[in-house]
Amino acid sequence: MKKFLALTIVLVMVLSLSLVGCTKNGPSETNAPGPEPGEKLAAEQVLKVNWGSEPPDLDPQTTTDQVSFWIINAVYDGLVRTQPDGSTPKGSGLAEDWTISEDELTYTFKLKDAKWSDGTPITAYDFEYAWFRAIDPEVAAEYAYQFYHIKNAEKFNLGEITDKNEVGIKAVDEKTLQVELVRPTPFFLSLTSFITYIPAQKAAVEAFGEEFASAPDKMVYSGPFVIELWDKEQKLNLAKNPNYWDADSVKLERIEGDMITDNNTRINLYETGGLDVTGVPSEFLSKYQDSPEFGSAADATTWYLQFNMEDKYFSNLNIRQAFAYAADRKSYVDNVLADGSLVAGGLTPPLLAGKDGKDFADNRGDILFPYDAAKAKEHFEKGLEELGITKEEFQKHASIVAGEGTWWSRTSQAFQQMWKDTLGVELQIEQMSFAMRLERYNKKDYSISIAGWSGDYNDAMTFMDLFVTNGGNNDAYYSNPDYDAYIKKAMEGEGDERIDAMLEAEKLLARDLPIYPLFHPARIYVQRDYVKGIERFAVGCDTEYKWAYILEH
Repeated sequence: MKKFLALTIVLVMVLSLSLVGCTKNGPSETNAPGPEPGEKLAAEQVLKVNWGSEPPDLDPQTTTDQVSFWIINAVYDGLVRTQPDGSTPKGSGLAEDWTISEDELTYTFKLKDAKWSDGTPITAYDFEYAWFRAIDPEVAAEYAYQFYHIKNAEKFNLGEITDKNEVGIKAVDEKTLQVELVRPTPFFLSLTSFITYIPAQKAAVEAFGEEFASAPDKMVYSGPFVIELWDKEQKLNLAKNPNYWDADSVKLERIEGDMITDNNTRINLYETGGLDVTGVPSEFLSKYQDSPEFGSAADATTWYLQFNMEDKYFSNLNIRQAFAYAADRKSYVDNVLADGSLVAGGLTPPLLAGKDGKDFADNRGDILFPYDAAKAKEHFEKGLEELGITKEEFQKHASIVAGEGTWWSRTSQAFQQMWKDTLGVELQIEQMSFAMRLERYNKKDYSISIAGWSGDYNDAMTFMDLFVTNGGNNDAYYSNPDYDAYIKKAMEGEGDERIDAMLEAEKLLARDLPIYPLFHPARIYVQRDYVKGIERFAVGCDTEYKWAYILEH
């Protein structure tokens, strides 16, 4: 079943990724699902889900995490909204129409007559304000680099220019937004559905200041839902937004969301009706894998060991090599996860496009250090000698930063044991909330962490630009001028030239070891048969509730 499950996921990814970012130029209509003939809607349209944790940041322009993405995507709209088939057609979001210049550098968007949840009109000035806020050096948004496709956005973000008129973002009038790009960017329309491009209301940001997005009444919404209740660390409920421009397509009246980290608790809630859908931990796979409620979906994600390159010990290459050689990723995937996840061969996951008709991951192959206990010990001894420290001194300083919950405990304990058995050191495990983990990264206050990244759009660059010098999400604090040069070449190049540049960059990551990729997860779940219309995507915001509905049961 393990091999079959992995194959199923690969096939789903092929079908999903082949469509993401495809833009239709036909009439303003979406491809929204709805009740099939003969299906009868339940009188109460309430969906019960598990967010999994407290959302650390619900400000679209500054957020970086998956949980916040799910919620922001549900309560806001962008220029386009990804449809169930992966397309982003005209009329799918707040843009009614657009034109693209012959040289593919100028996009002119015409907004539809849509309203914020407070009844005021959504205008191009909201977009202009939000996008400039995202690249404002003082805001320091980690995803600011996603706007570097826009003329002079990078220079503005780096403080090299301050005149907004030099940047290719302009609200021509209330309903017209004009964008000038640095170079033709085929995935730009798809990118505008990404969370950082989705505007928060200008008036709300200015009115609430630092309190913006900290409570339901400190936000104004533009999407299918609004936040109805937010009990911190416990529950966050959504309610249908009556002022949403496409409210007729929204069948759910409410989404009730818990914040449960324990595997047994969420499975018990699913069994007793407290949840309508939940992920399946590997220890429950045999219980559900033959159930008609069991499903799998594409997930362009990579989990990896992340080393703090500015840590006094993990700045040493031999120390990083020792911990990589001592990490048996195949044993972890087969024996700890045991859910069909795939052993990583590099940072970029399968099925993002490469060259010669192959995936980027196929072009690259497995370029990582294999498990080798002897080499791990050899490099560890060299590293300790170079640092002039003992194992005891190392062990006293180093720790593993991890999240909360069953999966995190099992994963961190597995690698803790591997390193103890091979290197003779037992690292302390520090488990903490998502928000605390992000804070520790931002303060450079950690030694080694288990981290993950999901693709934001369907191109290998969504992974490869993570580790450029001073990159907003470069939490390993890696810096290599050669790596930066390859990424720059890939961003400015076309065809095989850009793929080759990213392949060379991958080799540098494997050599320098700011991270050590471990696996690409299987995304498996159970969902009650009366729940329909939840859409799942491999890249970007991976879960969409706009079209979900509940059947009579």
